[in-house]
Amino acid sequence: MLDIAAVWLPVTAAVLAVAGIALAACRRRAVTATALGTALGGAFLALAVAVGRRLTLADLHDPAHQPAAGALYDALTSTLRTVSRLLVALGLTVAVTCRLSGPLVRRRRASAAPAADPVQRPMRVRA
Repeated sequence: MLDIAAVWLPVTAAVLAVAGIALAACRRRAVTATALGTALGGAFLALAVAVGRRLTLADLHDPAHQPAAGALYDALTSTLRTVSRLLVALGLTVAVTCRLSGPLVRRRRASAAPAADPVQRPMRVRA
């Protein structure tokens, strides 16, 4: 079951993110929000691995076994720590790039009221 979830859960998340961005009214904002969500998810993953390590080592009865258990835990979770750092870095990079790549000047929205005719100035005739 875990092998199936390990393959299909990231694929499903990526497909849903792409579909959400494609259907969004403002794609730049959707990409920024998705990237920030990815970075936040990576930070939560890193926090969960760190808390799990602390709880695992605190649960040992013999303090002499803690270095060996810590090394084993670090070996088993090295991929998770690497992926969490990658998610945070990639998410923040995409969010900052997306935010800075927009137009520097915002356009004014057209008002709903019809535009008034400009006042005609009298013309001078030169003789």
